[in-house]
Amino acid sequence: MGTGARYFALCPNQHTMRAVKTVAEQDNNSAQENSASVEMIPAGVDVSGYLLRTPVEIGFVLRSLAQKGDLITIHFDHGQHSFLSAILGADTKQQCFWFDISGADAMNRALLRSDHVVFAAAPEGVKIQFVLVDSVSLDEYDERPAFIASFPEDLIKLQRREYFRLDTPIGRPLLCKLPHRNGTVYEFPLHDISVGGVGLWMSGPVDVELMEVFPDCRIDLGTFGMIEVRLEIRSMRQVTKRDGSIQTMVGTRFVELSRQTENLLQRYMAQLERERHQLLRN
Repeated sequence: MGTGARYFALCPNQHTMRAVKTVAEQDNNSAQENSASVEMIPAGVDVSGYLLRTPVEIGFVLRSLAQKGDLITIHFDHGQHSFLSAILGADTKQQCFWFDISGADAMNRALLRSDHVVFAAAPEGVKIQFVLVDSVSLDEYDERPAFIASFPEDLIKLQRREYFRLDTPIGRPLLCKLPHRNGTVYEFPLHDISVGGVGLWMSGPVDVELMEVFPDCRIDLGTFGMIEVRLEIRSMRQVTKRDGSIQTMVGTRFVELSRQTENLLQRYMAQLERERHQLLRN
């Protein structure tokens, strides 16, 4: 009996839970995938006060993600690769959980070989992140292929306001003008926004370095006006789209953000949330 089958036998009751669509079915175009992707918490952030360590606490969070159908981004190969997934179920007694496979076989094979897998989600603005200690195995869930893994040693549940990020509208993307040290002013679309920073999409070679600070950046918030900020580069990773093109996702942090600009950002994000709730109601 293989590893996946052994875990399958240990956790039979979980397979009575409702069936969950695979992310491959839910996420059928690259625009949706880019919009839903969740970045990892930047290195250097003090999360010591936000760690859950008991199996009961970890199992509760994982089951909540499964029941609500929240998407989760799986980062592996030290941030070089990622794909969207969903937690399907969790067994606190056996301390194992299932999650959805990728629609790309190459991603699934790479994940099985990886020794460093990070899960990141942001349901309702609450940042959840954990790292797998043991390797991932193939199994089944509700008679469909799925991955299975042991509970992590700990889980971060970060509710600090500055990490409440919202994806920017695909239909009317926000743009950031970034004056580079080489004299060129680059214009990058935003992936997400918060009062702590923004995520940028960069296509083509752009010479930026981690921890580098770019002053005088301008972000157009539409009817809310233009804001001028200093951006510090905090993370970078390459993303391969379905058409084969490669873009770089760059996470940034606002440096010395003024109270006036922070208030403007909060009003913009509140309006964005109202619009999305209205769309859901309709």
